Amino acid sequence: MKLNIRWMVAALVIAALQLSACAGTPPASTKVSPAKVATIEGSNLKWVVLTDKAAERLDIQTTQVREDEVARTRTVGGEVVAAAEANAASSGGIWVRVHLNVSDLNQVDVSQPAFVRDLDDDEEDDEEGGLEAEADDPPDEVDDAEDNADGGGTLYFSVGDGGQTLVPGQRVWVRLSLVNGAGSRKIIPYAAVIYDVNGQTWVYTNPEPLTFVRQSVTIDYIEDDLAFLTEGPDTGTEVVVVGGAELYGTETGVSK
Repeated sequence: MKLNIRWMVAALVIAALQLSACAGTPPASTKVSPAKVATIEGSNLKWVVLTDKAAERLDIQTTQVREDEVARTRTVGGEVVAAAEANAASSGGIWVRVHLNVSDLNQVDVSQPAFVRDLDDDEEDDEEGGLEAEADDPPDEVDDAEDNADGGGTLYFSVGDGGQTLVPGQRVWVRLSLVNGAGSRKIIPYAAVIYDVNGQTWVYTNPEPLTFVRQSVTIDYIEDDLAFLTEGPDTGTEVVVVGGAELYGTETGVSK
């Protein structure tokens, strides 16, 4: 009987040691992926969902798409000219001549007034101010020999009130309105734009916290650090301005 008890005690001790050994072994750690990518049903695009830590590490930053009325212009250099018989003190005898290449010439909306500013004005690209001038045929006495010298052409603008402050031969800035330059445009920071390998332009929208979806955009033009869109996300949509390249790499496996 005592022998059986000893065997039972020994078995219990061994079992306890085995349980202790199992309890002392830490479970294998589960690796958490920093991003999850899933295809959006019915499209070639994908959801990119980040963990909190991944979003923090990438320093993801967003801003809202806004929409404004814009008037696209271009500021170029010009020269003041006057008819030989015109009184320079008369505003009616002053023109400004602007020479443009073919591409730029075709973009100018001559139905809109130009605005003339002094060459020394540091705010020459300001959208306000300047002497108003209307597109007009040059007087016969004005030498237009430089027309078509490089395949381009020359535009003349008759200066209205204030033209008496200009001197023939004076160099000036001339702000021109562009064809189809006026209207409503969606505006985003250019930093938000992603180019794929085919040159197509995209942005990443942020419809939900930590969730990002790539959406195509059509850029009308770029000015300073802003992109003006003809097609893109709805106004007020959050788009990624920092971290977009990393999201693109996560989604496609291709660097920006």
